[in-house]
Amino acid sequence: MRETSRPVWEATGDTDALQQFLKDNGCHGAEAVFVTMGLLDCDLAEAQRAFFSAPCRDAERRFHNDALDLLAKDASDDA
Repeated sequence: MRETSRPVWEATGDTDALQQFLKDNGCHGAEAVFVTMGLLDCDLAEAQRAFFSAPCRDAERRFHNDALDLLAKDASDDA
């Protein structure tokens, strides 16, 4: 998928466009983050920011945030 999406990244330099292309081509979650890391030549944190900040990844961002909120609530309930 990295090589398939490379022309989009090189043509646009836009992480939102890259994420839209990946999503449209069935590349989601961890795979999309790792493809992003490879294309942007960046670390995991930067790739995750590009992934979760893209408008087309709103559902993933909401799921991630909800999961973290539940984990935090569970941790505080145990304290």
